[in-house]
Amino acid sequence: MSTLHPLTEIKVEFPSGVYADVRLERTTDHKITLRDGVLDDVQTQVETGALLRVLKNGRWAYASTTDLNRIDQTLAELAAADSLPPSDVPAGVDRLAIHRDAVWIFDDERIDRVPLPEKLALLKRQASRLERPSIATWTARWMDQHRDRRFISSRGADVQHDYQECGFILSFAMADGDESVQERCSEASHRFSDLISAEAAHATSIEEKLDKCERFLAGAVAVEPGVATVILSPEAAGIFAHESFGHKSEADFMLGDPAMLEDWKIGTEVGSPILSIVDSGRPSGSGYMPYDDEGQPTGETHLIENGVLKGRLHSALTSSVLNEAPTANARAISFRFEPIVRMTTTTIAPGKETRESLFAGVEDGYFIETVKHGSGMSTFTIAPGLAWRIRNGDIAEPVRVAVLTGTVFETLGEIDGLSDEVEVPFLVGGGCGKMEQWPLSVGFGGPYVRVRRMNLA
Repeated sequence: MSTLHPLTEIKVEFPSGVYADVRLERTTDHKITLRDGVLDDVQTQVETGALLRVLKNGRWAYASTTDLNRIDQTLAELAAADSLPPSDVPAGVDRLAIHRDAVWIFDDERIDRVPLPEKLALLKRQASRLERPSIATWTARWMDQHRDRRFISSRGADVQHDYQECGFILSFAMADGDESVQERCSEASHRFSDLISAEAAHATSIEEKLDKCERFLAGAVAVEPGVATVILSPEAAGIFAHESFGHKSEADFMLGDPAMLEDWKIGTEVGSPILSIVDSGRPSGSGYMPYDDEGQPTGETHLIENGVLKGRLHSALTSSVLNEAPTANARAISFRFEPIVRMTTTTIAPGKETRESLFAGVEDGYFIETVKHGSGMSTFTIAPGLAWRIRNGDIAEPVRVAVLTGTVFETLGEIDGLSDEVEVPFLVGGGCGKMEQWPLSVGFGGPYVRVRRMNLA
């Protein structure tokens, strides 16, 4: 049996007369936590399991198991069950192309084979920068995962691929009297050697962020509520695109909701003519996924093109029900869950302005640099972290912005400037939740985005 990829050796006997598929998965996770300089927790978790699906009379039957020796028996039991009446809702399996492929790109340096002491040593070196008088408390977390996946079906599909990520998150709280700042620094990559080679650069970036937070703490004043011109950093723009538009593009939200389908009809003008948004599982990073969890190859899906709604994200089921092109966006956080429609890496496409010219176009406004959290569907709410006043095109004094709010359509239409370079941060530990499935590794980012009018409070 292969020591690197044992899932490749598993044989499955599918029941006759029904469609069935099996998603096998082996995951190794490591987590290390330091709290205020003390080693608080070390975790290692190795899991191997499978999600089994059988389609009979238009109904899906599911089972999750860690006993791989019972896969054939469990499939037979699911195929024999008749507990549900037939359904005429198309399941979409006829849209599943049959692929046979193996995409192993991390065998050269598997993160699950890097010794834990080396990971802890790196975390300690970077966390030592948090030992500042201005920092009241801090937590440093190391996380890594290596995941092998294999999808096989009764129609002959057999797709195998791997994924891995590693990195650290430094969370800290600064305090000065009644004022406080809670921020974080994080770095991540697919390979441990990348973090080691960039260690000095990461250290400089952390020190600069801490200096900036100290300046923010010392001088930030509350913003006056109202409407103003806002520039979003690539991080903030990516979160806005993900929360305010990306989830609206997941087609399972449209099922059974004719009003939403009408509002978000393909071909509808939904934003500024300079705005385009793309989702893709192909770029490296935290949203990388060469095949989805129904064995379909991922690629670029243009959600908005020049301000017009161009597409949405689909599983086989939603593609069939809405009669739209499949996009290979069926994803699950583990073998314990059925795949649902999820984003991969969602980015706002670059514009034509430089970062400097974008800011020069703002006489009086605000720059949103970091975001604590965000949510939204038809309306959105974003809670900024670090924010700054813009005066005559220059970043000036720090300001405290409690929230950015608005309607998605109106705000997308107010975008009047995009910088010519895109940044997509690598998010270690997952970045997206939907229903009970959290956290899922995704990516999001974009250029610097200028919005003419945005509500601040």
